[in-house]
Amino acid sequence: MRALVCRRRGRGMQDYRPGRGEAAVQAPPHAVFELDEVPTRERYEVWQDSISCIFEVDTARNRREEGFFARVDAHMLGPLMLARSATTEHDWQRNEAVMARDGMDHYMIQLFERGQMSWEVGAGRRELPRDGLVVFDLTRPAVSRTTDFCNLSLIIPRDLLEPQLRQPDSQHMRMLAPAHPTVRMLHDHMRMLKRFADCLTLQQASELLPVTLGMVSTCLNHSITAESPFEHNAIARVRLAAIRRFIEANLANPRLSADWIAAEVGMSRSKLYQLFERLGGVGAYIRERRLRQAMLALVSPEEAHRTLLDIALASGYTSDAAFSRAFRRRYGVCPSTVRREGLAATEPVADPGCVDRRYEHWLHHLSA
Repeated sequence: MRALVCRRRGRGMQDYRPGRGEAAVQAPPHAVFELDEVPTRERYEVWQDSISCIFEVDTARNRREEGFFARVDAHMLGPLMLARSATTEHDWQRNEAVMARDGMDHYMIQLFERGQMSWEVGAGRRELPRDGLVVFDLTRPAVSRTTDFCNLSLIIPRDLLEPQLRQPDSQHMRMLAPAHPTVRMLHDHMRMLKRFADCLTLQQASELLPVTLGMVSTCLNHSITAESPFEHNAIARVRLAAIRRFIEANLANPRLSADWIAAEVGMSRSKLYQLFERLGGVGAYIRERRLRQAMLALVSPEEAHRTLLDIALASGYTSDAAFSRAFRRRYGVCPSTVRREGLAATEPVADPGCVDRRYEHWLHHLSA
């Protein structure tokens, strides 16, 4: 157990000391990945292997040895992870193979405190302004580039945040301008959480969860600069949310289709298609949710006893062969490979070089 001792910097603030009975209270888990004890020539390789739990990375060959650095200072705040990361310039990629391997279903909000980030948009690139926020949907591919940087990342399981969002499927690679007041508020909230994380008890971290989720959802819901007319239609949003819940509850049913849904919810097919147009269509949405459910089962240690056929049937497929074909088309890798590599990735990492890599394990086990 750690004593709750935290230096609060700032005018008029004194060292915080635990009150009577507080010293034995457990603080939130805290891990620091750093390379100080790793030989210079091995640092990039250790970092590349570690961060592959979420991104494939690359950097210029001359930077891999000369002045290379990387650090991840992470706290688990209940079911959320908050990490301050710093490293040299990088190219980052989250592709289909990475997504299939890790099965993560989280949102990640990043605040760049130093350095710059840019990413591909069609044939061009966008650049994150200073003090701006960017949102990643970790079920979607991403390609980005950073200079030497330091940033804060708040990672939230989808099941916790999605019910509070007006546009849960339209968040990926959203850039939130720092001029908006809710963005500034979230900016400050993330910094304060990180600053005082070691002063919190586990109970306090848990009690801050609804505050943090409310802050994030308010920011994402109200910092929109250009919405479609659909987003202003509260009735349409409610109906779409209800139909999505219906789909989730019936993913294992082979009858699940646009015709069956329309009949069950009392809606015309044309109206149903209109609601799901921005999500790629009804059929595409069902297929994506089924394969996503299957992937989570494949990489979950709790589901390791289930056969591929069992997972296929539970995901609405009539055979493991049909499931394997659909899975391979979507992710470019077969389900058996994902199961083997995914289960290995969820094991805690014991690094012989005294590098603390627990943040990798935490990322794989975030859940509501």
